[in-house]
Amino acid sequence: MQWFAIGLVLIVAALLALMFALFEPEFSSLRSEQMKAQEREGASTQESEQASTPIYDLIDKVLRTTGWRPYTEDQLAQAGIRNSVTQMVAITVLAAMIALLVGIAVSGMFLGILAAILAPFVVRVVVSVKTAKRREKFNRQMAEAMTLFSSALKAGMNVPNALANTAAEMEAPMGEELARIVNESRLGRDLVAAMKETAERMESSDFQWISEAVAIQRDSGGRLSEILDRVIDTIAERNELREKINTLSAEGKMSGYVLLALPVAVGGMYTLMNGDYMALLFTTFIGRILLVSALALYVVGFLWLRQITKVKL
Repeated sequence: MQWFAIGLVLIVAALLALMFALFEPEFSSLRSEQMKAQEREGASTQESEQASTPIYDLIDKVLRTTGWRPYTEDQLAQAGIRNSVTQMVAITVLAAMIALLVGIAVSGMFLGILAAILAPFVVRVVVSVKTAKRREKFNRQMAEAMTLFSSALKAGMNVPNALANTAAEMEAPMGEELARIVNESRLGRDLVAAMKETAERMESSDFQWISEAVAIQRDSGGRLSEILDRVIDTIAERNELREKINTLSAEGKMSGYVLLALPVAVGGMYTLMNGDYMALLFTTFIGRILLVSALALYVVGFLWLRQITKVKL
């Protein structure tokens, strides 16, 4: 058993090394967009050159031929993932390969195939979780960012320069999104339209208010800083209410996590205590049906618990 575990670890380590050698994935967080379009174009060209490998070319050809794209560049940007769509597909394929080999080594072909099928769904869940966390952080940064924005306007800056100054001061994701708005406006796009698109992309009603305030000030005049001060007070109150709701719902979320972890923990415990007993789930026809049914119910339970513990303002 000891040599089996060592061999399994070596297999996984070898596959991970292969992933870095062939796919060259970039797991770092999304870099802030540069304030100069020329620098941004140069960085994009450099990244494209780095991503040009035979495996990437093959995957890209398959994607173009089939017309199927599991993600869009915008979806990956929302999640704060710097990898391209081709890179994400390569990482997903490699994850499925690792899951297949590990499943075969642990139990057999059935578990390996099942793990390989589940691997892409796990990757998609990770992307969804990262997107939700990034949007949540964006909303938490709203009050601070708009305070800096208002201060810049009071100092005599116009709206684009005030946004650029705020983008330079704020961390990701707020700084990235504001820099994107500034870059688009410098390339000729309407500033308010870019702000509204950001509000929709980040699903932020607070930033929607800010974009409406900028639109009203542009059409009818007035002091935008005074309007922002009122909006900032409202945002601060909403954030305080949101924190209270998160505190009150923390117990329910923790109960959901325990319920989700319990079947996995019990299954792992029984596997260690009596592997032959649990092997019936993977080696018999009825056991496989029960296992697939349990996984389906597990996913339904996860989605249901996620919905009842989610509170939207």
